[in-house]
Amino acid sequence: MNAHVPLTNPALFEFWEKVFLGNADIAVLHGGRSSSKTRDTACQLVRLIDHLSVKMRVLCIRRFQNRIQESVYTELKWAIEHLGLKAAFDVQKTTIIHIASGSEFIFYGIERNLEEIKGTSDIDILWVEEAEKLTEEQWSVIAPTIRKEDSLAILLFNPKFVTDYVWKNFVVNTPPHCVVHQINYTENPFLSEKAKRDIAAMQERDPEMFEHIYGGVPLGDSELSIFKRRWLDACVDAHLVLKIALTGRNIIGFDPADDGEDKSATADKIEGIFTDAEDWSSGKDELVQNAKRVWAKAKHAGATVSYDTIGVGAFVGGYIDEQNQSNGANVKHFAFHAGGAVMDPDKPSDPQNGNSPLNKDEYLNLKAQAWANTARRAMLTFNAVTRGHSIKPEDILSFSSAMGKEKLDALFTELCVPWWVETEGKKRVVPKLKLKKDLGVKSHNLADAVIAADNVNIGFNYGMLDVV
Repeated sequence: MNAHVPLTNPALFEFWEKVFLGNADIAVLHGGRSSSKTRDTACQLVRLIDHLSVKMRVLCIRRFQNRIQESVYTELKWAIEHLGLKAAFDVQKTTIIHIASGSEFIFYGIERNLEEIKGTSDIDILWVEEAEKLTEEQWSVIAPTIRKEDSLAILLFNPKFVTDYVWKNFVVNTPPHCVVHQINYTENPFLSEKAKRDIAAMQERDPEMFEHIYGGVPLGDSELSIFKRRWLDACVDAHLVLKIALTGRNIIGFDPADDGEDKSATADKIEGIFTDAEDWSSGKDELVQNAKRVWAKAKHAGATVSYDTIGVGAFVGGYIDEQNQSNGANVKHFAFHAGGAVMDPDKPSDPQNGNSPLNKDEYLNLKAQAWANTARRAMLTFNAVTRGHSIKPEDILSFSSAMGKEKLDALFTELCVPWWVETEGKKRVVPKLKLKKDLGVKSHNLADAVIAADNVNIGFNYGMLDVV
């Protein structure tokens, strides 16, 4: 073993000391990209296995592993070579074995091998790469693999959402015997000059994405996010907490699917309170069936349908009219022109601040104005619930707890993900295509349905007063 090879990040000395010399059962290392998390862990485990004379089993897992090279196998192989320990390990095609002790590294992908992982026994160290994608159900299956005394789980991840299971249950609410540490690229002494230039270029080009990818800030917690999760949490049953009775027309917000991977979604705002939200898989060729489904829901609730007219949504109103004619009904509908011009262009963008920029100068389109409007109400509600600020009934944003925790989590995640970008010096909601390309984030259909339901009023200038 070459003890003189400087491969361990000094910024992690204290972390590893706590992990290996303390009484930790779980070690959590999180942060942005290029922070040395994976490489440092590989070096530490290779050194540990080479140092100990007892046989150990190290289970290395990640979400997907179509090939062994896609796992941390590659990093462990690199560490063995650069630590001068090639003679000490037998690097096979699917496993790595320490020759002297018989200790082994084994590799699985969670999605395709969960049952095999469940049956794996006698594990001393569990290394979970990409742990941000772990679900509660998966962890309940994986965690028992490290039931041995003195066994250790190491979770590495780049934060994604504030609602992710690992973030909530290991970082925000850290369990006993768990060591948590954050590290970012600024603490990585091994970064090449080219890597530093690339990172600096991204910071200049796209500061919002930079904060998430390299700053390790989970989406929904950044000050650049349109909605903050703490605001939305305060909105659950806000009308009950504030003891203010809400009123208002019944609205079903409808976001129709626009492509094969997209989903249709509805959000029910009944008497001023969001009482339900649901999405379902469907293609744009199923628009007629989806429009009938939403029409039936609105008819039952005595509600107006507020639908996004972008893409195939432009035809929804016609299909609702057809259902009305066929059934002798009068379900009203409202065309929410998300890509249209802002309402009240010459009024201040913040109704409570006469010195704020005018709507026409602040927002690129109606969608941006609508997201800002609902986010403002979430903030005002948060201030009223948590800080005792006064609030008008019409400014309260309330979601019924009867929707259930799982549904609220899904909805709040979608609302928290988008952030502001600028076009022509004006705010717009980050495009869905950018979210999908850069982060692999699915379309926020539930959130769009909420925005459509919550912003019927700001569309009055379209001459649609008669529909509501």
